[in-house]
Amino acid sequence: MALPSKSAPCWQKLANGGLKKLRTTNLGAQMLSQRLEMSKLTPAQKADEVYDFFVKWERGLANEIAQLSSI
Repeated sequence: MALPSKSAPCWQKLANGGLKKLRTTNLGAQMLSQRLEMSKLTPAQKADEVYDFFVKWERGLANEIAQLSSI
């Protein structure tokens, strides 16, 4: 499954607490979720970071990518 475009609303949703809703065993995704929760970045910056993470680790995040449409 291909990643949604960078302008897709799922990235904003993930950045604003949606990462906690993903069922994941990926340690990197879990750590990103915790770090963003405590971060003082703007929502747009958080969304960019989430998108960049998914682009970089796309091959190992098939389960998480499949869940993006339900967020």
